[in-house]
Amino acid sequence: MQETVSALSGLGKKAMARADVAIRSRDDSLVSLDRLRVDMAIPRELGIHSAIPMVGSDDDLPTYVEREFDFQLRTALATNLPDRGSFVVMVGGSSTGKTRSLYEAIYQLVPEWGLVQPADASALLDVKNAPPRETVFWLDELQQYLGGHPPLTAECVRALVRHGNLVVGTLWPDQYAKWTAGRDDVHLLVKSAFPISVPDALNAEELSKAEVIAEQDERIRDALDAREVGLTQVLAGGPRLVMCWEQPANAYAKAMISAAADAHRLGVQSALSEDVLTGAMFGYLKAHQRVRSVDYWLSAALPHATEPLYGDVSPLFPVDDGRAGTLAGYTIADYLAQHVRRKRRTEPVPHHAWQALVTKLHRPEDLRRLVASAVARLGYCYAERALTRLVDEFDDGRAAVELADLFVRQDRLDRAVEVLRHRLETDPQDMLAGKKLTHVQELWRRVQQVRPPIDPRARDIPGVVAEILADGGVCDELRREADAGNAIAAERLIERLVERGCLHEIRDRAERGEVRAAEALADLYLAWGEVELLRDRADAGDRAAGLRLAKIHRLSARRAAATYEIAELRAAVDEGRPEAALQLCTLLFELRDEKNLKAELNAGTTGAAERLIALYTAQEHRSLIRLRAFGLDADGQLVTPEQTP
Repeated sequence: MQETVSALSGLGKKAMARADVAIRSRDDSLVSLDRLRVDMAIPRELGIHSAIPMVGSDDDLPTYVEREFDFQLRTALATNLPDRGSFVVMVGGSSTGKTRSLYEAIYQLVPEWGLVQPADASALLDVKNAPPRETVFWLDELQQYLGGHPPLTAECVRALVRHGNLVVGTLWPDQYAKWTAGRDDVHLLVKSAFPISVPDALNAEELSKAEVIAEQDERIRDALDAREVGLTQVLAGGPRLVMCWEQPANAYAKAMISAAADAHRLGVQSALSEDVLTGAMFGYLKAHQRVRSVDYWLSAALPHATEPLYGDVSPLFPVDDGRAGTLAGYTIADYLAQHVRRKRRTEPVPHHAWQALVTKLHRPEDLRRLVASAVARLGYCYAERALTRLVDEFDDGRAAVELADLFVRQDRLDRAVEVLRHRLETDPQDMLAGKKLTHVQELWRRVQQVRPPIDPRARDIPGVVAEILADGGVCDELRREADAGNAIAAERLIERLVERGCLHEIRDRAERGEVRAAEALADLYLAWGEVELLRDRADAGDRAAGLRLAKIHRLSARRAAATYEIAELRAAVDEGRPEAALQLCTLLFELRDEKNLKAELNAGTTGAAERLIALYTAQEHRSLIRLRAFGLDADGQLVTPEQTP
């Protein structure tokens, strides 16, 4: 390995400390690529946390403690050089040392290469057709490049690697799990990376090395003496950051930090302006604290929320907007964001925080992530505001289709048609919007056929119409095909009815002699432990019920272990495993555990919204129609038609 390092360290001799390289872009124009030499880079600017200070030393970084994965990391980076590069992603929690380890490896391997920190994915896409060589593309917080618009593509990274460059990034474990769960281009890109797992704590051998270094480096000594968290977290000031939130100087500082942490939890990645922060803080303050002026809130909160603890480590840190002497807003320290996220996992985000975020943020990527977070929590009123802004301010065709779907669910078909027509006037080639418009118009005609006479002043959606609109007419069409004798449609219909918890219709179809419906009904009764109902159906000659009845003892054993299983699945969800989220919500549905389903809804867990609505459907909840159409507000209360934007 040392021979490889020695050979590679001589690469890139012609690189200057900083150089602007002209690159041919996607539209065949020349763009300037600002490159810094690796050995001239400032560690803090690469995303490495400032460490606790050492008395009598100006050195920004403590002595590096070699990690067990270092050899694997250097091998992954150097294997294909100099002819070809590599794509490597460090996967670990906040302040576990992943960025520092990556910096040390790059510094050792290619100190004289160029280093580029692109602002977003578009900067990389602009150079993919004629990339430079002997360059490290540093993508700390890789998720920002994956979830942007446009996103980073597999083709782009392949082009950079093919020209002998190193593409490196970092991800939290839950983010890595999220971005490797799908099969589209972005997910395949992350799957193609060489992942290096970074544990939260040092192992015994690493701690032994740290003890030796601690004889010369007081920061390592102090970190080793702190037992509450790991060495790397202490070096990054993690415990002090947590204390600033858990034991704040005043209520306004805690409200500001909580608002920033919840924004991060909802997917916001841009800096939060003072206007956004104060708008969001309202929901975290008590009534008597809100009486003070907003200027007072800022004067009380900012000095403590932004006070440097070690070097420039602080709960919130200022971010410029790309120009000298400007302030775009504040970003929360990732270690603190991770801690608060765990603590507030199932706490609802206050209404005023939602309002401030969906109305005051200006990056479309943030608005898109807010839409996803709102829908996952049945917060359709907040999703509508964000989607409307994406359509009106950013001409987002995908948002127009999503907004139309929301209007369809609420029986606002005229608004859905209006949004889609406006989109097609802006972009007549938008095939997705055109297809959706045709579908909505056909659905509207179908609704008019079955809509009962109603008082024009009535605001409630008629039940028969609500049922058709609940899934955009999918089940309605399947019913008509199934009743006409289409066996495949009948099978798909039962599957959809089970997913939606439509117990009443499944039971009706089972009593009409539909075998698949009888099996589905028996499965639901078994999952819910409805022994008497299963026995009644078995006594009436239902073979499916008889077979499930014989398995009822197994269900009892599973229910006894449910608490442990729920805890295990929740831990897996926190690790970012998407399949665990669906398994957890399905289990809670089968246990008819409304309380925990609501908790997962507040957490934004994938599948919680669908399973909660399915549970209410099975229970024939009296407010089901309104819940399905208009969702909940931040306090968990049903939104009325009058409250829609």
